[in-house]
Amino acid sequence: MRIEKLLRMINTRKADAALITAAENVAYYSGFTGASSQLLITRDERFLFTDFRYSEQAEAQTNFTVIETKAQTRVKTIFELAEKHKAGKIGADLRWVLTPAYKAYAQHMGENNIIDLSDDISSQRAVKDSYELALIEKGARHNDLLFFHLCGLIREGITELDIKAEIIYYMHKNGAESAFAPIVASGENTSLPHAAPSGRKLKAGDLLTMDYGCKFEGYCSDFTRTAAISYMDKERQKVYDIVNRAGEIGIAALKAGEAARVVDAASRDYIAKSGYASAFGHGLGHGVGLFIHEEPAINEVSDAVLKEGMAVTIEPGIYIEGCFGIRIEDLCIVKNGGCVNLTAAPREVTII
Repeated sequence: MRIEKLLRMINTRKADAALITAAENVAYYSGFTGASSQLLITRDERFLFTDFRYSEQAEAQTNFTVIETKAQTRVKTIFELAEKHKAGKIGADLRWVLTPAYKAYAQHMGENNIIDLSDDISSQRAVKDSYELALIEKGARHNDLLFFHLCGLIREGITELDIKAEIIYYMHKNGAESAFAPIVASGENTSLPHAAPSGRKLKAGDLLTMDYGCKFEGYCSDFTRTAAISYMDKERQKVYDIVNRAGEIGIAALKAGEAARVVDAASRDYIAKSGYASAFGHGLGHGVGLFIHEEPAINEVSDAVLKEGMAVTIEPGIYIEGCFGIRIEDLCIVKNGGCVNLTAAPREVTII
């Protein structure tokens, strides 16, 4: 089905074949999860190019014709085969192609004969099938379990780096990879949306933001909770309640057919009316799949329209520079008439 959609895309864009380069796109269309690979998909043939290290794996994982090549001759081999199959125009996922590779493509094909399929591929991948959704749901389920596990271990005196190490250890012990470098921020560090974990020790009264995602078979998930150590003062509780409500509003607005920017506005307007417009500077959410950030973008300028089967985050935040920040993130599946929230960890503040 994925290849058939790609072939229809090629026809629509008046190309004769597709050249797929990004590792995630290679996996999406072929099932191959190794590195150093490209796909050439013509109307009647499917080729996977890789080197000696991965050829046996490729043979086992795909039904493509595997062609073993060295890096130095790969591009030449690809375009010789394209010419043999009368591919005068090639569509490619150029968003993920480095400049030297693009120049090499252009030398063989000519720039006018290379068509960018990046947006088309991103749109296709944005709507997940049942297999993809099951893996994303599995990741979300493990995110919840990990949160409860961490709440049982965290105490005053341990460091942000201690918590990051436990997150990675737990994931690996439970058969998952980390979808991205976990964010662990405490105290004043929570005002940094993407703070790097440090040796700072937790103390009473701190907020603690943990942002991570379990990845299974290449499919990412995303999760954030902001907890409090020992107690939460009134100012932080007030801001927490605003962020929590903004998230609930955003989740309630999610449905197939809705414009992504409308969903963003629903949460953003609530935060603005609460007096914190300037403290919420990032988008409300994003798609999740083989990439941790993919289509659709849910922000103020997004042109995306939500479709059933999209996996998206809703993650409002308020960040008070130099003082503290709060972010709460859930992972949801868009449905007709609403959404399914895959995140079960409590949205109300957890006092550790």
